[in-house]
Amino acid sequence: MGHKPFISVSIKTFNEAECIEKTIDSIQQQIVDYPHKIIVADSLSTDNTQQLASNKGVTVVSLTQPGDRCCGVGHQLGYLYSEGEYLLLMDGDMELEKGFIDSAIVFLETHPEYAGVAGTVEMDDAVNYEFKSRKQRLHKIYPVGDCDHLGGGGLYRRSAIEKIGYLTNRNLHAFEEAELGMRLLDAGYKLHRLNVPYFSHTSHNMPTFKLLMYRWRSGYNQAPGELLRSAWGKPYQRHALKMVRNEIVFAIYIVVLLIAILTFNPEIIGIALLPLLAFIILKMIKNRSLMSGFQSVINLAVLSAGLIKGLLNPTRDPMTPPDSKVIHE
Repeated sequence: MGHKPFISVSIKTFNEAECIEKTIDSIQQQIVDYPHKIIVADSLSTDNTQQLASNKGVTVVSLTQPGDRCCGVGHQLGYLYSEGEYLLLMDGDMELEKGFIDSAIVFLETHPEYAGVAGTVEMDDAVNYEFKSRKQRLHKIYPVGDCDHLGGGGLYRRSAIEKIGYLTNRNLHAFEEAELGMRLLDAGYKLHRLNVPYFSHTSHNMPTFKLLMYRWRSGYNQAPGELLRSAWGKPYQRHALKMVRNEIVFAIYIVVLLIAILTFNPEIIGIALLPLLAFIILKMIKNRSLMSGFQSVINLAVLSAGLIKGLLNPTRDPMTPPDSKVIHE
């Protein structure tokens, strides 16, 4: 490997001891022919993620303040320590698929108008509602062809990121790739998903309601509101509104339902409950499961409540780097 990296890989982690070694191994196998730098950007893991990554000989950097933890800060932290012409984004529970790097570099080298490229995604069998639903919608979440953002990460052109100022927004507990995509498109770039495998993903194995509680405590469910706040007044504000429209509509419905309940009028309450009942039935029919219908409502209700909370959260300048330190290099 040469002294100057051609590609930097940012792996964002928080308590990924179970998978981080496989993630690093898969990346090292696929980029061995390119001068590279692998960076594990850790959000103060409480397990031995940092030590396992250090043992692999890669660069390990870490936040110093627990309050900075969120999905958006991870890759921004990795970006701050990165070098080279391209930046590959991975999570600590992913494995890079064979051939993606070669295909992605060829595409970006021959299409200078594109800022980033990704590929198709494989998931293991999920045990909870969130990841079962995600697996059923893989073709919608990760559509092949030109797209408005690269969910799950991708290979990005460094010069494009430098043009828009920062990689991922440190205020976002989710939707960080979506917000990145909005800014890149607004800057005149394009994004593309190749019909070649990019990564395989290990799902969270928590039960449905335990995962919901974890998401709420971690702040993940307030991301719809944070996304709206970050886009407010920007040219891509309408795009952000469209992305979280389901949460917005349901949040408004919850307010209307609460007002109806406060009337103590059984007829008004009954009418107000009809849309909720219809939604449960539709989800039940679609998923062929009564439990899935109820889980859909609960999941959307939590996200809608989180939207309101996220709108009220204080924000920091995304251009200001988080406090961090080097663990291993």
